[in-house]
Amino acid sequence: MTVDRKTAPGKGMVADGLALSASAAITALAGMIGWVLAARLLPPAAVGDTSAFVSGFLLVAGIAELGLGPAVLRWLLLRTYLAVLAGGVVGSVVFVLVPAGAEVVHRVPAGVAWFLVAGIGWTLFQFQDEVLTGLGLARWVPAENTAFSVARLGLLAGLGPVAGALGLVLSWAVPTLIGVVVVTILIWRSVRRTSPGLAPGVLPGRREIVRLLAPSYPAMVCVVVLYNLVPLIVLHRFGAEANAVFFVVWTAINALDVAATAFVNPLVVRLSAEPGHARSLVTDAGKRLVLVFVPLLAVGAALAWVMLAIFGAEYTAGTDLLRVLLAAQVPRLVVVLGVAVHLAAGRGAGVAVLQAVTAASAVVLALLVPTEFGFGVGMLVAQAVIAAAVLADLRRRVFGARP
Repeated sequence: MTVDRKTAPGKGMVADGLALSASAAITALAGMIGWVLAARLLPPAAVGDTSAFVSGFLLVAGIAELGLGPAVLRWLLLRTYLAVLAGGVVGSVVFVLVPAGAEVVHRVPAGVAWFLVAGIGWTLFQFQDEVLTGLGLARWVPAENTAFSVARLGLLAGLGPVAGALGLVLSWAVPTLIGVVVVTILIWRSVRRTSPGLAPGVLPGRREIVRLLAPSYPAMVCVVVLYNLVPLIVLHRFGAEANAVFFVVWTAINALDVAATAFVNPLVVRLSAEPGHARSLVTDAGKRLVLVFVPLLAVGAALAWVMLAIFGAEYTAGTDLLRVLLAAQVPRLVVVLGVAVHLAAGRGAGVAVLQAVTAASAVVLALLVPTEFGFGVGMLVAQAVIAAAVLADLRRRVFGARP
């Protein structure tokens, strides 16, 4: 089935984009506040255990979503919704059964049960943002995520001191379940109102589904692995207290990465519409990335100790790691720009390769280097090498062409 949106396409696109951007900003800010609060309420070991637990269900949810977000935006199929639910169930069960996953969940009281709840719930919770957008209800996404964030912070403040690590887990799981129920009711009522007596819809042909999803899903999985698998490896190798420090640093770096990716999204749109102006568009986008993010990264490096001290004295041990990872984000900006150029040209394989090489580098380094700081140095070298390859590719594809 499809949805007939009454608003003008241009206005609707701009409004939806603003709403989703606001939602991302709210979520990122609340996330950092939540971890500051957790660090102040709980000992580092408890933060390390629960941050790995959170990384685990975020990893499962990101993979279990199956890349079907674009399908919902295009077809809004009941069967698509059910496929994501099934993916969440299978992914969560597999995670708690494999030895590495079992180690994570058993560090939290009733960890298996709560992981299944959180993993399945978060898979649906994040997927519902795509459903709301497809229904023309993107304005509800920031409201939904604001309510979730406020509830999570409130529960954490109330349960953290008395329930420890379990309180942190409950602060995620309970608002997630409530959000899934409330948004499901909102979606159902909207569909019934706009399309009374609507049938589940007809699934598009396999070729059409593959053509839409095949380029995007591998790249999405690589990003999910990059953001969420690395802390699990650090927990396994270095212990809960070390992972608490690493997770705080890694979360900050990932927030910057998400921001840089969002910053170049307009380039994807412009370059898709105006491929003849590729040289000037890519040059302008690159200059803006440098002007905005390089000073931000420099300030972050200068204030690294101060920012980590907000979480507690124990977290200042990650100062050098934070500084070297911030340095690694400079060449990473080039990679982000290269990803945008590939997206604009519809080269899904190029996007997947860049994200896969980045994720593989991080995972291998996390598995092999002897210290967390060594991981940071390795990431700086890896990002520099990948950026050099991207620059050579851009020179051939973009700057070797006519302006």
